[in-house]
Amino acid sequence: MVRQHHATLLILRPASRFPTPMHLQYVALCDQVIVANDGKPSLIGILNELQTTVVPVTVPRIAFAARLHFTADETGKSHRVEVGITDPSGTEIGRPGGDISLPHAPAGVDSIAVDLPLQFDLLELTSVGRFTFLLHIDGEPVGAAQLNVRQVTAA
Repeated sequence: MVRQHHATLLILRPASRFPTPMHLQYVALCDQVIVANDGKPSLIGILNELQTTVVPVTVPRIAFAARLHFTADETGKSHRVEVGITDPSGTEIGRPGGDISLPHAPAGVDSIAVDLPLQFDLLELTSVGRFTFLLHIDGEPVGAAQLNVRQVTAA
């Protein structure tokens, strides 16, 4: 039996007096991300804790979602996006990623929003504790969401 507790964790870069390049609006773990025809994402079942009676546990589906705003200077280029997943001991257990190509920003537009929904099916979590999903853009960590796995006795 798997029970999920819903909440979110958001880690942002500190504010600066100088114009910052890319801005992370949010990052979250959830049950599912649905992207509508108009491009708006709906995050269903945001969570940060999973309770299970058995470990290891296979999570049928979990999604990582983020929204980034790239400045006009950063558009018209390719950017490397990766999500480093670490287990409670800090060992990296996965790093899915790829490149995104941004169009040039139209005149008068200072940033372009990019939604990054990433779905994991049959994700095996081999221990209790905190798993971290760390978002990297062009090799730099920009934000993270964490999932705490707790083992509970059957009710």
